[in-house]
Amino acid sequence: MNPVVPEQANARKVAAKKRAARGRNVKPDTLSPEELAADYGYAASVIAADPDIKKLFDLAVKQQWLPNRFAAGLRNTEWFKNNSEYARTAFVKRNTGGADWTETQNNARMAVEAAAVAAGSSIDENTKNSLITRYINEGWDRDGRQNFLVKALTASIRMTPTGVMTGQAGDVADQLRKTAVENGIRYSNDYYQSAARSINGGLSNLGDWDRDIREQAASLYPIYSEKIRAGMNVRALASPYIETMSQLFEVSSESINLDDPYIRSALGGFTDTGDPAPTNLWDFEKKLRKDPRWMGTLNANNQIANVGERVMQMFGIRG
Repeated sequence: MNPVVPEQANARKVAAKKRAARGRNVKPDTLSPEELAADYGYAASVIAADPDIKKLFDLAVKQQWLPNRFAAGLRNTEWFKNNSEYARTAFVKRNTGGADWTETQNNARMAVEAAAVAAGSSIDENTKNSLITRYINEGWDRDGRQNFLVKALTASIRMTPTGVMTGQAGDVADQLRKTAVENGIRYSNDYYQSAARSINGGLSNLGDWDRDIREQAASLYPIYSEKIRAGMNVRALASPYIETMSQLFEVSSESINLDDPYIRSALGGFTDTGDPAPTNLWDFEKKLRKDPRWMGTLNANNQIANVGERVMQMFGIRG
């Protein structure tokens, strides 16, 4: 139903009386353009806003059409055919003006701004205004159509040069980056930006990108491929080696990453027959004790002192 202003309501009453007179075979006065416009359910400003509608209305005034005939003629205009239901409703509101149109614009602006913040989409004023217009003309506030706004914001999801994203895009990037780090995989910022855009646009979901990362990790560590694909992180699988290295080198386990040559070697070892196999912890420790870093630790000094004391005891020398 088109919005009716008080002037239209009065004009409709007058038009209704004249039409009633026709029904009683009483010769009525000719309906004025204002009365006909009100009878058809449109403000004069709406009719004058489009040349097709104006042309049709002029003919209707001349021939004193009934509302149903005007409605049928309106459906055949280019304006009606080229505009959706939502665009036609917006057209009427825009050209009627008033508080209703102001409220419509304000609601659209708030919806676009809130959605942009939630999605982590960075939009300038021109883009925002364009989306507000689309929001109104395409009925994005209607049930089942809210996701059109989310998809429209996808192209504006961007990562800063320092790798920062906000909103849902930031949550996606942080989650995937964490999974990648925990599995010894490195990606550029473009990878995480693409993931956020794809997920926001409904083309994929977080699980799709998580599986992609795990597939890459599984190819790097074939011994553990089944466990990695099942959801275990490489860092968890490498934990025994990381903790051993932490203790022997007397460093924090957090400072040891999966790119360390010792860790990579331990996770991708081979048996004497050449078959892939993880390195056993004893062999891993022996490798670490040959590293110059171990010689400078308190752990190494104590062990060397203990060995020296045992040697002296063997020769009957007491320390």
